[in-house]
Amino acid sequence: MHSLLIYNPVSGRKDGKKERLGRIIENLTASGKEVTVCQTIGRGDAKNCVLRHSAEDYDRVICCGGDGTLHEVINGLLECDRKIPIGYIPMGSTNDYAKNLGITAKTALECIENGVISNIDIGCLNGEYFNYVAAFGMLTGVSIHTPQEMKNTFGYFAYMLEGIKQLTDVSSKKVRFCTENGEWQESDILIGMVTNTFSVAGIKNFNRSRIQLDDGVMEYLFIKRPKNWLELQTIITSLLNEKIDERYMHYGQFHTMQMETEPMEWTLDGENGGIHEYVKLEIHPGAVSLIHKKE
Repeated sequence: MHSLLIYNPVSGRKDGKKERLGRIIENLTASGKEVTVCQTIGRGDAKNCVLRHSAEDYDRVICCGGDGTLHEVINGLLECDRKIPIGYIPMGSTNDYAKNLGITAKTALECIENGVISNIDIGCLNGEYFNYVAAFGMLTGVSIHTPQEMKNTFGYFAYMLEGIKQLTDVSSKKVRFCTENGEWQESDILIGMVTNTFSVAGIKNFNRSRIQLDDGVMEYLFIKRPKNWLELQTIITSLLNEKIDERYMHYGQFHTMQMETEPMEWTLDGENGGIHEYVKLEIHPGAVSLIHKKE
């Protein structure tokens, strides 16, 4: 067994990281197993590491970092067309996607050695893949522009603190969108999310009993611009109660979606997804193999 270990030293809290990395390598090299270690330095390094080692004969990739590191690893594997198991050791500030897989920092190594492998759906936005969420609108810039040191120190609360700062400017985007049924809709959207997940940043997805990570569809939730603070409070209450209020929300599942907007900033898995006016969203069923907790 030969593992490619991609390690992000910046993600998450720094306390005890070197010692933990040593234990990870010791575990992965037990019984004569081989490990090639790549340490990232900056944005894009995890993806480039996968591409650089794409011709080597390794059996699995171990991603040791946050959701952004996993995002890059998956993009690298899909670009070089290698479908091999991915193990995830969450060391980020929120680790949203690890929760989908039933993985914690304490159980990750046990999961990698004794878990099960499933083929998971992956989304694609204008050619870039995302694991679990593509988002736009108010608060989208929070995950992109929140300082890494603040994320490391405060985790999810860092996003909340930055989000509160933006509430003084409740702006929206005029969005036209249609799914594969071909019926276009138009709304002023405050926040939009396309997801393949049970929760995002602690907010639980609606109809979780219907959600599967390998069913070939994704969910969308577009929150319309409220006309006043009372409507905004109604929307917040609906989100907290996990209920759809069609007066203020668009919600559904799709295989493909098109969107037309003014130039708009996107975030993919919490990372900068660029600025787009036209967006094509597609689902790639079972595109990656992920090691996860036994049910």
